[in-house]
Amino acid sequence: MYMKFFTLTILLLIFVLNIYASGMFIDEKEVNVEQKIAEFSQQNDWINLDSYIDYIGITELKYSEQEFSVTQSYFDILDYIPNTINTLIVTDSLKDIITIKSESDVDIQVKYNDIYGNEISNGYPKIYYRKQDSSDLWVQKNCVFVGNNLFNVKLSLDYGSYDYYVVADNDNYPGEYCSPIKTFVITERPHSFVNLNPNLQDGKGNANSNLNFSWAVTKGVANDILKYTLFLGTSENSMKQYDLATENSYIAQNLSSRTRYYWRVEVENQYGAKLLNPITFDFVTLGEIKKVYNAPNPFNPQKGQNTRIFFEMQQDGNAELCIYSEYGDKIYHVSIDNLSKGNNEYVYNGKDDYGNTLYNGTYLCVVKKKYSNGESKTERCRLLVIK
Repeated sequence: MYMKFFTLTILLLIFVLNIYASGMFIDEKEVNVEQKIAEFSQQNDWINLDSYIDYIGITELKYSEQEFSVTQSYFDILDYIPNTINTLIVTDSLKDIITIKSESDVDIQVKYNDIYGNEISNGYPKIYYRKQDSSDLWVQKNCVFVGNNLFNVKLSLDYGSYDYYVVADNDNYPGEYCSPIKTFVITERPHSFVNLNPNLQDGKGNANSNLNFSWAVTKGVANDILKYTLFLGTSENSMKQYDLATENSYIAQNLSSRTRYYWRVEVENQYGAKLLNPITFDFVTLGEIKKVYNAPNPFNPQKGQNTRIFFEMQQDGNAELCIYSEYGDKIYHVSIDNLSKGNNEYVYNGKDDYGNTLYNGTYLCVVKKKYSNGESKTERCRLLVIK
C-alpha cells in the first residue's frame, strides 16, 4: 500500500514539472489581469412538477485567453406552499357581511382557485364558525359546489356577531390550509319610525323658527344601539346632514321665516343595518310674530282637535300660559321653561286643569313672558271653541 502511494506521488510530481516546463502557469499578477476581463454567465431553469418545484442552476466561468470551465449543478426541492390569499377567496352575499335574519340566511361563497392547477380534495372546502365573546367550540360545515370553482354554504343562526374561516386541502399538499378569520353579523333592521315633532299632517302647516325635531324608532333587536342622522334643508335634493349619534331629537335654531323646509332621519344600528325607506317630511315656517295668536281658531276639542298657540320671545327665557273663561275664571295654566329667542309655540288640547273638555264659547289666553335678563312682557289672544 505504501509503495502504491509513493508511486502516485512521484507521477504527480513529474506531471507538475512538465506543466511548469511548458509555461502553462502564469504568475499572480497576470492572473489578476485576466480576471479583470473575465466574462460571467448564469443560466437558471424552473420546472413545475405537481406538488414540488425543482430548481436546477448551471454556472459557467470563462476566461479570455485560457478557458477554465467550472460547471455547478444542484437540485433543491421546495415544499408546495399554496397562496391562501389568492387560492381561497371568501365572498359574502350581503354588503358589509351583515345578514338580516328576517330577510335571509347567512350566505357565504368561497372560490377555490389554485394557481398551480391543483384540484381541491373531496370534502373541501369546510367552514368553521363560532359566536364572538363566547366559550362555544368551533362548528364545522361542509361547503356545497355550485360550479365555476365556487362553493356555497348557508347558515341559519341566532342574532349576534360570529367569527369564521375556511379550510381547504388538495392531494398534493401534506395538510390543510385556511383563510384568514373574518366576521359576520346577524341582526334586524330598526323599523316603525314615528315623527313626534313637528308632526304636521300631510306636511302642511306652520312651525316656529326655533323648532324641536323628535321621533321614535323601534329597535330590530332588543339590545341594539341606534344611531341617527338628520337631514334638513330648503331643497329636498340638497339637505344639510347632522350626525346626532344616539340622540333622537334636535333643536333647529334661527330658521328662515315663511320658508318651506324638508327633513328626514336615517337610522342604523351599531352593525350598520339601516331603516328602510326613510320618509321625507316638509313644513313651512311662520313669518314674524307681532303678537300672540292661535291656529286653527276656532277649533273643536270634542273631536280631538288641538290648537297651536304661537308667540315670540325677544330673548331666551320662560313663559306662563293661562286660559280664562269668559267669566274671568282661570281654568288652565302651564309653565313653559327654557324657551329660545324667536318664534315659539304651545299645543293646547282644549281641556281644563282637571281634564274636562271646554264648552262652546270664547276664552282668553294670556302669555306672560319672563326673560333671562329680568324683563317681562304679557300678551293676550282669544280662543274660540266650537263643538
